[in-house]
Amino acid sequence: MSDGEDQKRRSVDAGEMVFAEGSDGDEMFVLLSGEIEIKKRVGSGQRLLKVINQPNEFFGEMALVDQSPRSASAVASEASELLVVNQAAFEHLITTNGQFALKIIKTLSERIRRSNLEITELIDTSPRDRFVLGMVDFAIKHGEQIYNKGFKINIEEMTSWCNASMGMPRKEIDAYLYRLIKTNDVPFASTAKKSQDHIVLSEEFVARHNRRGDTHPSDLQGSSSVP
Repeated sequence: MSDGEDQKRRSVDAGEMVFAEGSDGDEMFVLLSGEIEIKKRVGSGQRLLKVINQPNEFFGEMALVDQSPRSASAVASEASELLVVNQAAFEHLITTNGQFALKIIKTLSERIRRSNLEITELIDTSPRDRFVLGMVDFAIKHGEQIYNKGFKINIEEMTSWCNASMGMPRKEIDAYLYRLIKTNDVPFASTAKKSQDHIVLSEEFVARHNRRGDTHPSDLQGSSSVP
């Protein structure tokens, strides 16, 4: 797609919302650089649906297809550059560019299948398993990747994140974490035997519960601080 009067660029900072769930939408977006997280409200928290991190990946097109309110929110997880495509440009591309139209059809089909799986998962996933998914999500984004390709995370930071992002009560988080530590599924970090303020998620544990796509844990770069 080329820039024109119906297309413009938009820069967003880390943490900035591109659009909110439930809002009206008359634009779709193409990622030029950076990373965008697609999230949906679940109870008092949010659920990560998809991570947009490949150049030329697009999102927000459903609002242009059916003119319905946004079904999820899009938030920049790092500084990003976007190409904004409005309704007129979208319709022009659909009617004149068969390759683009086919890509839209395939993407919509894939997302319908994913939505069906997500609905099933929401019904079948226990609160404990939902916590594990969230803990791994936190580790991938905010943890420190260590020598054995596992992730070292701060317990208090992870607890605060799960509480705020997933709407899980702290007592519930503490109970699930205690059981994981007791069974040694999630051991304390070797440097935190006395302080017990950091835990380690093994490479295998992260791979088993990673919901951020096909990215292998050993390909991920973590950070020890929370933005």
